[in-house]
Amino acid sequence: MKLNANDFDRLTETQMEWNSIADWKDQAPRFEDTINWNHKFIFWTENYASTLLATEYLNQQGHDYSISFDDAVGQYCFTTDYSGSWYGAGVKS
Repeated sequence: MKLNANDFDRLTETQMEWNSIADWKDQAPRFEDTINWNHKFIFWTENYASTLLATEYLNQQGHDYSISFDDAVGQYCFTTDYSGSWYGAGVKS
């Protein structure tokens, strides 16, 4: 299955910068699985199927990722260096 950037954006619900916020490591217990603290961004999805499809897009584009479950919000999430289309949106140069 070939996925595109629009598919990726529709599969993810919330997206944030990850390794630039020091407080995340203080919240480590909220994540059930090992998570990559060196990635630049974190994305949350509605369900595991969406997580698998979104990370398949990352595979197709050659991006690394780390999947976990966030107990604080009850959603699957993954970290990556892929920024998605939202990053920098609305920023005027």
